[in-house]
Amino acid sequence: MKKELTALVPFALALSLCLTACDNGGSHNAVAPKEDDSTAAKAIDYSKGRAMNKRLGKGINLGNSWESQGSSLDCSWGNCIEDTDFAVVKAAGFNSIRLPVRWQQDSDYGTHTVDPARLAGVKEDIELALAQGLAVIVNFHHYVELNEAGNNYTTDPQAYEEEKAHFLKLWEQVATELNKYPDSMLVLEILNEPTISNAERVSNLMNDAYQVIRANAPGKTIMFEAYHAAKFADLKDLKLPEDGNIIYSGHYYEPYTYSHQGHSYACKGDDAYANTAIYDMATYSKIATELYPDVNGGHVPMNMGEFGISGGGDFANSRSCNEGESLPSARMKAKWAKLTIQAAESNDISWHYWGFTKVGGFEAYSRNDDAWYEGFPEAFGF
Repeated sequence: MKKELTALVPFALALSLCLTACDNGGSHNAVAPKEDDSTAAKAIDYSKGRAMNKRLGKGINLGNSWESQGSSLDCSWGNCIEDTDFAVVKAAGFNSIRLPVRWQQDSDYGTHTVDPARLAGVKEDIELALAQGLAVIVNFHHYVELNEAGNNYTTDPQAYEEEKAHFLKLWEQVATELNKYPDSMLVLEILNEPTISNAERVSNLMNDAYQVIRANAPGKTIMFEAYHAAKFADLKDLKLPEDGNIIYSGHYYEPYTYSHQGHSYACKGDDAYANTAIYDMATYSKIATELYPDVNGGHVPMNMGEFGISGGGDFANSRSCNEGESLPSARMKAKWAKLTIQAAESNDISWHYWGFTKVGGFEAYSRNDDAWYEGFPEAFGF
């Protein structure tokens, strides 16, 4: 891919802008759904969604690129996606990538259209991924304006309705443009980590967007997330449509006291290590089976769209640590990832690690050395 805009922001600024997708996630323990004997859950044939979820399999996020905020497209945070990245990801053994996109950046609010240069660049990267045989998830990422408007709904409902209308119109265009790619190789993810605090509002937003996407990309698998920034257990507060070609995605960084050190959490290094994924994933699977059973057994297909640990990388957020403090080591970071992956796969949950490179200390690959960090990619089960 020929990048026309390759000017990088200064290193310090790039680091400060390296956002993790769970900035304000916090720990959210798995909670079983409330019993309701009045109605039985309706079983759906999720064969199409299950087939796509199997194809996604083992994946990784190409983050801090197309969801960056600035005038240099995917280079705005100093993390341009390179043409060779897709071959590196494929060679490691991955089946798919997740491509976060800030579609509202430089969009036209008058015509409700996305920036043509952004659309062209994203499509080019999709095609590079497909050429390597990698399936692709494309989402709306860091839609701050929509989340903020949703949280201010009681004082300014019109602002939310206007931002929501813009969101739906943008999805209409994106779904139409991306529908040309094979249904078997592309998933459309509605909205990354909704932080609107009203669960019903988030559920309605997701379903309204689903209707738009389904109308313009009838054969594509559509991915949902719940509120609380995509916590698995909040499936109980999300109403999924009766559609067998969907996937439910959650993000997993438990415990945040270990995963988000240097990102609003104290730097205690490996002393804070813990991993409860084997219990948590089983609990999430149980919730999904009770609420959205599959006629063939099991539940609505599930994906772990983000998970990872900050530390052990060139771009770790060590500036937030005090003198004498440390971040998790690369070795223990890989151990946590391996155990979490094993727990997810034992429950038929596909996954996308956060992330590939230069993502605020969560990266598994060193752009500086063109090599994987200690323990990777072995932690991914390759």
